Amino acid sequence: MRQFADIEDLSGLVRDALGAGCRVVTVDRLRGGSKKGVYRVRLDGTRTASVIVYSWAEAENFWPGAREADPADPFAPASGLVPFLTAQRSLDSLGVRVPRIHLADDSRRRYPADVAVVEDVSGGTLEALFETDPTRAAKALGGLAETLEVMHRHQGQHYGRVDLLERGGSASEVSCGRRVLDRALRDLEEAAGHDGRIAAAGTALRDRLQEWPIG
Repeated sequence: MRQFADIEDLSGLVRDALGAGCRVVTVDRLRGGSKKGVYRVRLDGTRTASVIVYSWAEAENFWPGAREADPADPFAPASGLVPFLTAQRSLDSLGVRVPRIHLADDSRRRYPADVAVVEDVSGGTLEALFETDPTRAAKALGGLAETLEVMHRHQGQHYGRVDLLERGGSASEVSCGRRVLDRALRDLEEAAGHDGRIAAAGTALRDRLQEWPIG
C-alpha cells in the first residue's frame, strides 16, 4: 500500500524552509503528480499562507517501469529534483515567471526522498476565470502568449533534456525525427501486446509510420 506524506512528515521540512515560527495546519495531496507527490501545505504563524511541497519518493511514482537505458534520449524520464531545478534556473534566466523555491533538499536528512518547498501560486483555473471575469482572463492569456514567445525565441545548438545540456552534454547524433519514429514503433509494439485490435492492425500501422519523412 502506498504511503503518502502527512502533517507530521512535512512539518519539520516546512519549518526549515520558512522558519521555526510557522505551523502546518493542513496537508492536501493534489491531483496530477503521477511521478511525484504534490502537496499544498497550509500554514499558520507566518505571512506565507501556504506552500507547495514536491516529493520524488518512490511511492509517489506511478510510472516506476518507464525508464530509458540511454540518458541522452530526450524521451528518458525527466522527473526528479535535478531536472526540476535546472528547468527553474533556465526559465528564470529568460525572465519567465516561475514559482520561488524556498528550499530544495536531496540529502534525505529532512525527508526520506528528494524534496522541494516552493511558492504556492494559488487561484482558480483560467477556464473558470473566463466564466467570471473574461477581461482579466484575456489579459492572463496574453501574458502566457508573451511568455511562450520568449521561450520560442530561445534556441539551443543541441536538443536534449535541460539538465543534460547544462552539464555540457547533448543528446546523441540521432535526429529528432528518427527518435520520434523509433519511440512510436516501440509504443506500437507495446500497445499491440495489450490490445488484439492494435496487434491485428500492427503491420499496416508500422508501414504507415515508416512513410513519415524523418530527415
